[in-house]
Amino acid sequence: MKESVRMVVVLTVIAMASGFILAQVYHWTYPTIQRNRAQALAGSILAVLPGAVEFNVIEAHPAGGLEDDPTTLRSKPGSDSDPLLLYQGLDGNGNPVGFAFVSEGAGYGGIVKIMVGVGQTDRLISGVAILEHAETPNLGSKIEDESFRSQFVGKGIDDPIALGQDIDKISGATVSSRAVAEAVSRDLGSALQAYKEAANQ
Repeated sequence: MKESVRMVVVLTVIAMASGFILAQVYHWTYPTIQRNRAQALAGSILAVLPGAVEFNVIEAHPAGGLEDDPTTLRSKPGSDSDPLLLYQGLDGNGNPVGFAFVSEGAGYGGIVKIMVGVGQTDRLISGVAILEHAETPNLGSKIEDESFRSQFVGKGIDDPIALGQDIDKISGATVSSRAVAEAVSRDLGSALQAYKEAANQ
């Protein structure tokens, strides 16, 4: 057997073995990854809904609204039949304290996914949490800072929720800041309407 043929055979075997090993590792770690993802999601829901100790998942079907996928947090627009997942927070007595929803915006490093909490009575934003992002460390990543996220608390659908108006941008991270602000303002009205219809509020 020529040396070149032998090398091709060896490389093919190595590639097949590597592919098999990677597939097995993915198979073994997938449940853990999904479990950690679910725990992080639950923690974010409770974080943006002060007073909530548990939550219910509500599948809403807003007309022309949002589409969400429980495995990817949020799918790309394109299907009118997919439900919007709303998370209704409940206090220790089982009373609703508000609801949360997932939204996303185009950041500098990719998609920024956020969780937005809305109060039950005042219908104002009660909290914003950053779920996923790939923004620049120490610049765009500052969207995670409480000082930035707290600016959204107390805002409602009648507020601009826009940079330079009622939200201050992060210095050197305008795109990242705008991604969060636009995600909140774009979907807040639709989520409120969907919650009202789905929960008969």
